[in-house]
Amino acid sequence: MPHTGLVVVEARWWITGNDSVRPLFETLSGIVEDNPHSVRYDMFVDKSSFKEIFDDIAESSEYHSLYIGSHGDENSIGGLGKCSISRTELRNIFRKSNKKKNISGVYFGSCLIGTSSNASFWLKEGTATGLQWIAGYTESVDWIDSSAVDMVFWSKYLHERKKNRSRGKGKKTELEMVKIAASEMKSLMPNIFDKMGFNIYHLDTGGSLVTVW
Repeated sequence: MPHTGLVVVEARWWITGNDSVRPLFETLSGIVEDNPHSVRYDMFVDKSSFKEIFDDIAESSEYHSLYIGSHGDENSIGGLGKCSISRTELRNIFRKSNKKKNISGVYFGSCLIGTSSNASFWLKEGTATGLQWIAGYTESVDWIDSSAVDMVFWSKYLHERKKNRSRGKGKKTELEMVKIAASEMKSLMPNIFDKMGFNIYHLDTGGSLVTVW
């Protein structure tokens, strides 16, 4: 049975309650692939556990994209309690673990960390992270609002990937499919860059950072 190829990695959001994006992604994968378990889900608590998960998924050609659900700021994402993972620690994990370049994109479902500076830091040639695109928010965003935005992107992208399986010589690249999903998303939600600071970053053919908004 086809797999979405998406990995969702999430930290605990609050001390009380078991709020999670997991059921949202399971519903989406059920719609796209008729199987709610066709998305991989893991939880991390700190840098060590995040690295163990990324090491594992980056070894498999089954996976192509990573969604990270956690609190964040301009320089890090949050784990459990006071644990955090800095942008440098993230880059080092990507660089050391993604040598096969199986993971092509990382989407941050986190506040503030999705800046052009951070995207450039992770994508620029020379860091060898193997990543082709980064998505995220530059503003502090509401959990419900941002989750709705996330679902729109992943719905568009995963449906495009499903179409791609049946294409012959006209198959799209990973980055082309991201751009198609972003274009459809932008048509549907044209104000999310201004309102929430959401953007998707990639490098152009000259190695310069560009955005879809």
